Amino acid sequence: MSSLKKSGYTSATPQNYLIDAGAIYKNLVYNEGNGDWDGELLGATAGGNKVTITNEYRVVEVDGVFTIPVGNDILTKSTGVMEINVKEITAEAIRMSINGAIRDAETSEAPDGYKIVEGKSRVESSDYLNNLALVGTRAGSDEPIIIIFDHAFCTSGFEAEFQDDSEAVIKMVLETRAGEEEVTNRKLPAKVYYPPNRA
Repeated sequence: MSSLKKSGYTSATPQNYLIDAGAIYKNLVYNEGNGDWDGELLGATAGGNKVTITNEYRVVEVDGVFTIPVGNDILTKSTGVMEINVKEITAEAIRMSINGAIRDAETSEAPDGYKIVEGKSRVESSDYLNNLALVGTRAGSDEPIIIIFDHAFCTSGFEAEFQDDSEAVIKMVLETRAGEEEVTNRKLPAKVYYPPNRA
């Protein structure tokens, strides 16, 4: 009788589920001094978050070859996209969605304490986050799985629906961008930190 299994399920399978929506952090870094991570929570989300990393290839064409040979695939483009459904809508979240600016309202514009979020005439270096991270849960680990996009840049703009018996959500789309080092080595600045098994 064949020893081949008819399902990919093993005793280790339940340890490798990625569960729940996770949390989104800005500028997340590992602090070797205290053995923990430092970063700024973006805010509460609703409806989950989505990460997409894709590669595009071209095929080298050779006369007399009628099927694609091994080694004839050339990487031409890599992209990383994070889609976040932000429910905790702060002035900073709105600013980030439009790559805009925040300022205190003048006394002639609004009552004391108001902030004004408005657009700008150009993209500035400050519109690129150092990084954006999705911190999630792997069922079989006490440590989080972390996906980090360096130089994250919001491309979606601001769109929110205001309805009775509901809360507005901003769907933000952020894409990774390459710094000088990644341009030189042609490497996508995206990393997945996969945690160890629970002891």
